[in-house]
Amino acid sequence: MPLLEIFLWAILVTVSIVGLLGNGFITAVNGHRWLRNRKMLPCDLLLTSLGTSRFLLQVISLVGCVLYYISSEISLGPYAGTVIHFSWIFLNMASLWCATWLSVFYCLKVTSFANPLFIWLKLRVNTLMPRLLGMSITVFTILFLPPFVDYSRKLCNYTGTLPANANHSEICKTIFASFDILQLIITSINFSINVSASILLLLSLWKHVRKLKKSSPGVKDLSTQVHINVMKPLLFSLFLYVFHFRGMILYRIGIFDLDKNESLFPELLLSFFPSAHSIILIVTNPKLKVSVCTLRKKRTS
Repeated sequence: MPLLEIFLWAILVTVSIVGLLGNGFITAVNGHRWLRNRKMLPCDLLLTSLGTSRFLLQVISLVGCVLYYISSEISLGPYAGTVIHFSWIFLNMASLWCATWLSVFYCLKVTSFANPLFIWLKLRVNTLMPRLLGMSITVFTILFLPPFVDYSRKLCNYTGTLPANANHSEICKTIFASFDILQLIITSINFSINVSASILLLLSLWKHVRKLKKSSPGVKDLSTQVHINVMKPLLFSLFLYVFHFRGMILYRIGIFDLDKNESLFPELLLSFFPSAHSIILIVTNPKLKVSVCTLRKKRTS
């Protein structure tokens, strides 16, 4: 095994384990709280949906990588390859929408702008965000099913009969190309909403910091540090998401050659954001931080 491949595998496994533990922790903590209280706040619902979708996404990614490494015939077969590929697409898009509406939720809760539409959204954020999440995933599912059915039942059936003078791989690539265009359009819309919400939140926090500088020194120092501590992980998350979006674009336009040892690089590129963002959410969420502290006390006691 080449040294580069060993290095990429080591990083990918580490990132995946971090993602599985982080997202599994978010899902377990919020799920336990829901079973105990029989209710879930909108923010917790978005967090739980995000953690669950990312946990399953990491599992699918690892399974796909292992199958591809063991035998390319297994991972690229008519059934296993189709299920893994489309499952990854669906879970990745679901996790992106969860992250986007969570960013919008935080933006509406924290910021304050004298805009009628913004005020209307702010007053209804608790009911709107779960509905928008459900609508987003439903719309994508409706658009997702036709190419999946077309790919799995007709054109990519190795036992079926292809049209005259038709090449199997070319037909499959044609379906994937048309579906990739649709996916890129939806992902771009998702990216625009997420980045806009994050930038608005950062601008609001920065304006508040500037106002605090005009207040008394004691209040200024304490409150300014609190706002800066909020802005740092937010900026890091935004950077990671932009990096992730760029990786998806490069992956979809076929810049990576999956027949080379460097085929693990796009998987690593696309796995880093879900794993790192889950840790950021745990560190910055007060309820999750309390759960982490509780677990530490139980281990040390």
